[in-house]
Amino acid sequence: MEELALIIFTICVQAAVGLMVFTAVAKQLNKDGIFKTAVATAAGLAIVGLLASFLHLGHPIAAVNTLMGFATSWLSREIWFTSAFTGLTVLAVLLIYFKPAAKKAINIFIILAAVIGLIDVLAMASVYTSSSVAAWQSNSIVVEFYAAAISMGALLFLALSAKEDTGRMRKIVAIAVAAAFVIQAVAMIPYYNGFGASVNLALQQSHAILSSMTPAMVLKWAAILVGAGLLFLPAREKNKDAPIILGATALVVLGQAVGRYLFFAIMIVS
Repeated sequence: MEELALIIFTICVQAAVGLMVFTAVAKQLNKDGIFKTAVATAAGLAIVGLLASFLHLGHPIAAVNTLMGFATSWLSREIWFTSAFTGLTVLAVLLIYFKPAAKKAINIFIILAAVIGLIDVLAMASVYTSSSVAAWQSNSIVVEFYAAAISMGALLFLALSAKEDTGRMRKIVAIAVAAAFVIQAVAMIPYYNGFGASVNLALQQSHAILSSMTPAMVLKWAAILVGAGLLFLPAREKNKDAPIILGATALVVLGQAVGRYLFFAIMIVS
């Protein structure tokens, strides 16, 4: 599929951003926590996403021209912020592995990466809300992207760092994922359902596409809902709790990935 690169880019980078946000939060709660695997995974996801974005741009000259338009182009800002986020995350990983004693510098890079990453998600969403695709011209898309980043990142963090969790992060993650699901559903379900009542032909076509892909839409919301719900099962011993956390993570990532496929499937230029 021609939009595969964009699906990989947005899902990988948003998951990486969420990972760094929750790593930054965990660092404040557990000063001795290293969270090496979480940061390394975030760096890997960011690199994959960044490479996918350049792959989508195609010709090198087109990529250079895009980079030069920071002042006027959301696409340019997206690439620059993604590059900055990736760079900061990679620097944090390098320090963790090769200079672990530099804890202050590591913390600074993690926090900076989280902040830049959150800005990057806004830039990413703005690329689509400012486009000529009628189905994307809404702030609901911003909500969709942030909800994906928070839900995927939170669960990936918990799955990768459960051994370093004192118990507080599980509660924070459960609340964050549940809140992200509710906000995402409230923003997106009525928005998509409203396409059918619009007089805009492009929105009507997008609605027809969504209607023909109802099973995929059901899978998206069911996977995210069940994944979020698993976190509210009574906590058990860490070694017995791992399958639940991994299952929740897999379901939420699956749901968000399916949702991103649907997002690009309704692309009808108005």
